[in-house]
Amino acid sequence: MKTKARPAATNRSAKPPVPRKAREIIDWLRERRDPERARGVQQYFKHEIVALGLDTPTLRAFAASQTKQLRAAWSLAEATSLCDRLLQEAEMEVRGMGILILSAFKRDFVPDLTGTAQPWLETRLDNWALVDSFCGLVLSPLLEKYPEIEKKLRQWSRARSLWVRCAAIVTLVHFARRGRLLDTAYALAQEHFVDSEDLMHKAVGWLLREAGKTDARRLRAFLVRHGPAIPRTTLRYAIERFPLAERRELLMVTR
Repeated sequence: MKTKARPAATNRSAKPPVPRKAREIIDWLRERRDPERARGVQQYFKHEIVALGLDTPTLRAFAASQTKQLRAAWSLAEATSLCDRLLQEAEMEVRGMGILILSAFKRDFVPDLTGTAQPWLETRLDNWALVDSFCGLVLSPLLEKYPEIEKKLRQWSRARSLWVRCAAIVTLVHFARRGRLLDTAYALAQEHFVDSEDLMHKAVGWLLREAGKTDARRLRAFLVRHGPAIPRTTLRYAIERFPLAERRELLMVTR
């Protein structure tokens, strides 16, 4: 007598639902909170933040363990959905985990990701650490893959949101330190000399400093040409790589 073949068992865990995976990640992170270390993190921020106090190696190791599974099971859409869910939480580490996992899908990035990124920057990525991470891990790789995104950065540079403006600058840092997109870097930097936000002055100074790594002569000429228009915070960041005597000279001639 022939027995009826049973259908192959379905491995439901192979493609975990986004809500379940988000809950697992949030619980894992919160179970390892370190209140004492979390209090120390606050000193790096002017505004109050919520932190769990987990160190970077722990976070990166956990992210790697998650993405090893998720890369094989998920598409970019699900990774983006997970990031969106984690960005709704208050804790820095939970939101940062969303960015880390999304970055593992950079081979699948599409230009439309900027449409998702802008609302995140306007409402959920609300401090310099999260914005720096998001730019370095997501937006810079996106621009690397799709050079036309540069036009979007020029639009963002004039946005009302501080963090959207900041992202336009910080995304270019990766390229400026390699001598790429320097015309855009200098153009956007100049736009923000009149910005009222000190954080923008710091971001612009960082961008200019990196631009000077491959062409110090151009940076020096730019600083001398614009002189008094440059916020002093921006100038001090920009000249950090120059020899001491040249830094002193530039501080004088740009007054």
